[in-house]
Amino acid sequence: MDTNHETKKLFMYAILCLSLAVGLSSGVFSNYFKDVFAVDSVQRGLLEIPRETPGILCVVILTALSGLGNLSLMVMAYGFCTLGLAVLGLLSPSYFIMQIFLFSFSLGEHMMMPLRDSIAMDLSGEGKTGTFLGQLKGKMTLASMTASAAVFIGYRTGLFWFGDGVIPSFVAGLLFTAAGLFFAVRLRKTAPELNVPRARNTGRRDTLHIRKRYIPYYLITAVYGCQKRMRIVFAPWLIVELLAMGADTLALLGMAAHLIGSRFSPVIGRMLDRLGVSRSLAVEGGYFAGAFLFAAFAAWGAASGRFGDGPLGAVLVFLAYILVMLTDHFNTVHTVMMKQLSLRPEDVMGNLSLGLSVDHVLAVTVSGGFGVIWKVWGPQYVFLLAAACSAVHLAVAGYLEKSGIVKRG
Repeated sequence: MDTNHETKKLFMYAILCLSLAVGLSSGVFSNYFKDVFAVDSVQRGLLEIPRETPGILCVVILTALSGLGNLSLMVMAYGFCTLGLAVLGLLSPSYFIMQIFLFSFSLGEHMMMPLRDSIAMDLSGEGKTGTFLGQLKGKMTLASMTASAAVFIGYRTGLFWFGDGVIPSFVAGLLFTAAGLFFAVRLRKTAPELNVPRARNTGRRDTLHIRKRYIPYYLITAVYGCQKRMRIVFAPWLIVELLAMGADTLALLGMAAHLIGSRFSPVIGRMLDRLGVSRSLAVEGGYFAGAFLFAAFAAWGAASGRFGDGPLGAVLVFLAYILVMLTDHFNTVHTVMMKQLSLRPEDVMGNLSLGLSVDHVLAVTVSGGFGVIWKVWGPQYVFLLAAACSAVHLAVAGYLEKSGIVKRG
């Protein structure tokens, strides 16, 4: 069998296993926190500290351990995920212990974000980076949709539940992280050339290079970190808090978002290869502004009762949830932006990690504040702030288009 084909297959299996595990665990964290620990909106925002701090630490960890190679780091990341879900799913931890192993799972998940993109770019063909990343994201989205279907069926039929003792959906996720760990180990043995640190190939010391040229990438990832709170925390909280609906409803909506996203992500990848980064970034800014403004309107109507007792309010909130979920697929634009801005190949991995950390510094610092805004002034203002941040996308897109420092497509 062709070695490159075998390598891509093992890589894809490992990534899809993680997508399934995340869908079965992270996908129901809001309900887990609410049903098991009875958190309010402020506590939910503060729980983003152990959930997202690993994203801040990623640049330190991945830079310090870069001599191990990307595939060895991938194995380590899957180990952290497996440990975290083993405790959360099997041992019914206290609130404090839960946060420690939430951190462990999240550390593995966040380590995989830049590692996944870096390895995928190594595997993609010349001029096909956006297309390959889009295809990968599309398949990940289908895996997430499968996980959402399992969550919907599980919680609707009683096969899954929250409470003291075993959390079945987390245990199912544990099985997939263990399978992903197996594929990651196989991948490391099959493709040792992907595990050679770039510094060894280039003869340069492997350090993080922060350059003025890369500031557009840092700005976008910082803004994206704030906006991502809408997708991870506050869009699900519309369903859980305002509509008082459970994990099965979120799973059903997640299935719809994933089904649409599986088609949406490859389109973004092809758009990148055709239009280039700057124009794709402008499209992203326009989409984000529209999605968050609509979510603000839906949140205002649901919270104030302006839509009455009929189904209109719920339908608008459901649609807003799906539109916000689709914002996740634009992350491919940021990855390709960093690749095209990079002056040296070895700068890509370090700065993807740094971008993730910048993203999560903002995530951790704003989540609690957004929770307070939600509680004191109303949920619509959280989404209005996220929409306002889209001006940064448009400004950076204009700068990149004018300067010509990235490809125009």
